[in-house]
Amino acid sequence: MGDDSEWKKLPTDQKCEHKVWKARLSGYTEALQQFQRITDEKSPEWGKYQGLIKKFVTDSNAVAQLKGLEAALAYIENAHLASRTAGEVVSGVVCKVFNQPKARAKELGSDICLMYIEIEKAEAVQEELLKGLDNKNPKIALACVEVLRRAISEFGSKVVTLKPVVKVLPKLFESREKAVRDEAKLLAVEVYRWIRDALRPPLQNINSVLLKELEEEWAKLPTSAPRQSRFLRSQQDLRAKFEQQQQNAGDGGDEGDAAPAVDAYELLEAVEILSKLPKDFHEKIEAKKWQERKEALEALETLTKNPKLESGEYGDVVKALNKVIGKDSNVMLVTIAAKCVAGLAAGLRKKFSTYAGHLVPTILEKFKEKKAQVVQALQEAIDAVFLSTTLQNVSEDTLAVMDNKNPSVRQQASLFLARSFRHCTPTTLPKSLLKPFCVALLKQVNDSAPEVRDAAFEALGTAMKVVGERAVNPFLADVDKLKIDKIKECSEKVELAGGKKPAGPAKEKAPPKAEPPAEAPAKPSGPPKKAPAAKVNHLQRWDSFIHSCFFTRVLPEVCEERAGAVLPASCMQTLDSANWKERLAAMEEFHKAAEQMDSKEMPCQALVRMLAKKPGWKETNFQVMQLKMQVIATVAQRGTFSRTSALAVLEPVVEKVGDVKCGVKAKEALTGVAEACGLPWTAEQVVSLAFGQKNPKNQAEALNWLCNAIKEFGFAGVNVKAFINNVKTALAATNPAVRTSAISLLSVMFLYVGAPLRMFFEGEKAALLSQIDAEFEKVKCQTPPAPIRGGSKASGGEEADEQEEEAEAGDDVVDLLPRTDISDKITSEMLSKIGDKNWKIRKEGLDEVTAVLSEAKFIKPGVGELPTALKARLTDSNKILVQQTLSILQQMATAMGPAIKQYIKSLGFPIFTVLTDSKNTVRAAGLTTLNGWVEQTGMKLWLEGEELAEEMKKENPFLRQELLGWLVVKLPALRSVPSDLLLCLPHLYSCLEDRNADVRKKAQEALPVFMMHLGYDKMNKAAAKLKVLFQTLLGLQYFIYRLCLHCGCAWQASWSVSHGVL
Repeated sequence: MGDDSEWKKLPTDQKCEHKVWKARLSGYTEALQQFQRITDEKSPEWGKYQGLIKKFVTDSNAVAQLKGLEAALAYIENAHLASRTAGEVVSGVVCKVFNQPKARAKELGSDICLMYIEIEKAEAVQEELLKGLDNKNPKIALACVEVLRRAISEFGSKVVTLKPVVKVLPKLFESREKAVRDEAKLLAVEVYRWIRDALRPPLQNINSVLLKELEEEWAKLPTSAPRQSRFLRSQQDLRAKFEQQQQNAGDGGDEGDAAPAVDAYELLEAVEILSKLPKDFHEKIEAKKWQERKEALEALETLTKNPKLESGEYGDVVKALNKVIGKDSNVMLVTIAAKCVAGLAAGLRKKFSTYAGHLVPTILEKFKEKKAQVVQALQEAIDAVFLSTTLQNVSEDTLAVMDNKNPSVRQQASLFLARSFRHCTPTTLPKSLLKPFCVALLKQVNDSAPEVRDAAFEALGTAMKVVGERAVNPFLADVDKLKIDKIKECSEKVELAGGKKPAGPAKEKAPPKAEPPAEAPAKPSGPPKKAPAAKVNHLQRWDSFIHSCFFTRVLPEVCEERAGAVLPASCMQTLDSANWKERLAAMEEFHKAAEQMDSKEMPCQALVRMLAKKPGWKETNFQVMQLKMQVIATVAQRGTFSRTSALAVLEPVVEKVGDVKCGVKAKEALTGVAEACGLPWTAEQVVSLAFGQKNPKNQAEALNWLCNAIKEFGFAGVNVKAFINNVKTALAATNPAVRTSAISLLSVMFLYVGAPLRMFFEGEKAALLSQIDAEFEKVKCQTPPAPIRGGSKASGGEEADEQEEEAEAGDDVVDLLPRTDISDKITSEMLSKIGDKNWKIRKEGLDEVTAVLSEAKFIKPGVGELPTALKARLTDSNKILVQQTLSILQQMATAMGPAIKQYIKSLGFPIFTVLTDSKNTVRAAGLTTLNGWVEQTGMKLWLEGEELAEEMKKENPFLRQELLGWLVVKLPALRSVPSDLLLCLPHLYSCLEDRNADVRKKAQEALPVFMMHLGYDKMNKAAAKLKVLFQTLLGLQYFIYRLCLHCGCAWQASWSVSHGVL
């Protein structure tokens, strides 16, 4: 008792430091009461406790600590000195409070942290909380994550810095404690709520399963911008504004501006790459051997792929890259160097502006290169460089090349200006800059090259979109109306980067948009329309995707309410009746109501979810179940049926697809869903669900439905790779019906994909492969049927556009096949073998190429320097190697598909050199290879330019007779030909006078074929210098050709002349 009497006499501040816990408890209680009584935040009483607040929160006695936490919270809330204690107090809370078992202690600790944020100490609080994440005690780490989430939720991304939070998320996801991982997911969802797609790049390397779970949670978030719910002391004016906006929103007013999008770049950690460059980088990049220069560039390219780079002295690196781009003769190295420049500029952003002046003129001059791959890399490089600087800084260099002799340079300079203008505003594109650009571009409007004129129109149209017609019109005074209309047309098509608004008269403010409905129409099946060239905000693009495909799941009680509003009351009451007859009657009413319902007001998701009402999908009466399937089909076909609605019913429908009594109706329901949501998505879901079950009957019938669906909807947009994997699974099934259905599906796919499809199944057993071949043989000569479903819900104009796009996509279905990048397998060692002096080593190199192509089956266009190496082997002295090279080229064309067309000039035309060989077998192999290339590229590309005429010019009898015979076969199948075919006429007439009789005969056969496309007048004019005999021959052939046309035998004209009817 004596001890008690001693400490009771002590002042409050001394009690708070006493050794006896009861004394401290008493002191904390008195301090709390005192803090609540003080009204002046600058009272000297606050100073007595400034050094004691940490002890308040770290008290060793749990009972005293609770009271100390309450007192500390009151002190922080009211004292002007409280901000000075933030670091030590929050550190104490993290270490000594968050590990306590009592929930009240943790709650008070969290409140203290948030109160420090409110009094402007967010940085100190965040620093201590992030330190707490590394604590070995999982309770502390968990509490720190919770407080961070609360802080972001209440104060928002402007108060709490998100960059360090995003940085620690991957580490939290790897925590051993499930509670920490779960809370980290909630934190990631909260961060995503504020910054949206900016969170994706930092999390791109986390576990794919976890990322998928996060994607699902993110999809559930509302699309409206989040708002602060708690404000700093300095934000009281903002608080009043928000409250006013909420009041106005309640009265139907404006809801306020959306939160600004966050740049993902700002959340990334900068990477230092200069020290990571190879020590011999500068020596190798100056080396004479291109392989060494390539090695140095590839090392740099790998480093520049980091999205954010640390600033440093890049002058020497940029100088080396500038030299490669400007002077290196190897276009592959130029491409890699351009990619390095783009990576550096994108990673450094404004810090790269110092080097922009050195690179822009070099890149613009290099646009003389004609190879698409090089041009694309240069475009990406100069665009990235522009974003690091200003239009003013690059204007002089750009104007300097506008009068370049090379039309490609002029064209690309104008296109560069068009892309650059999209990033400008009326402020950054003033009249002083606009005038010289308009003068230069107006000169190009009258350029002789059409591509230069088009590029100039696009640039002028973009400038007009940015600054408005009024600013551009003074420069168009002497331009004729047609050209002005063209500029305006281009202006209307332009979309400015970042969603910037064009200059011009202010438009009347549009009324606020209504909330998106729970259901919205899914996109019809078919390939998606091409997006405009302008960049689109990632946040808007993702939100648009969410709204169009994955709508928020409606709660069960909301479903019942919405369904009750459109369905008869008797139907709602008896849907879950124990009597099957009553349920049957209810479903009949349900179906009738769905058929008569207004499609715009139909709550699709609510209706299909009502079908799951007890007994739901466990319904034992087949008549009731059939009606349920009919309802799904009707709702999907008539209403605005989303993928969320589809996911609610697809699994039970697939379960019934193999049912004897309900299977037909189930397939009709699947067809309805496919019409609403698109066949590609629906088919993927159906097959996945079917093979997720163990019922072979369902699997077989699902594949059978898919066979018919592909014929009805077409094959556009279908994920070929996923289908092939599923078909392989089905082919390995023990049930024969499943295997048979899989083979039937393959035969349908063969109609659209063709022969390349078989390559995926070469590893199957011989017996199974023979069955597949037999099915392919049955449909080999058939053409795929025209789609009859898939676009019915589009408006007239849209439907026509989509059908046109689908037709275009149908021409190149092979492009849907998954392709392998083999560029890394085409090694310098392999290329050196192909060029070796020893024919055995050359053969070994060709064998390696064959093995790479055979393994990959379908390849991407990039094959490095392989075309150059193979071109040299077409003139090999060893004819066996020539034939092997031709075989590789044919295999390469089949593997690469239509993309092989980019190698026509460099590798396709050199095949004609093989036709000069005296051996029939070699020439036959050359023609076979040519035909294989034409199957992939089409014939017209071979007729463009002077290359074909140059081949006909060569006075080799074997080449001439084979080439003319090839043209006689190929040209009649074309409806039109390029005008460059005229260049071949002098050489065709020269062949008529050739010493070799076979050449003369082939030339005579080719005459009517050329006449079909070029006409008699052009051919007669070109024949003015021929001998009279040949002019007479030409006249007789024309007479026979016209006679056959008059009789309706156009193609017989060619046959009659070529077979010596004359």
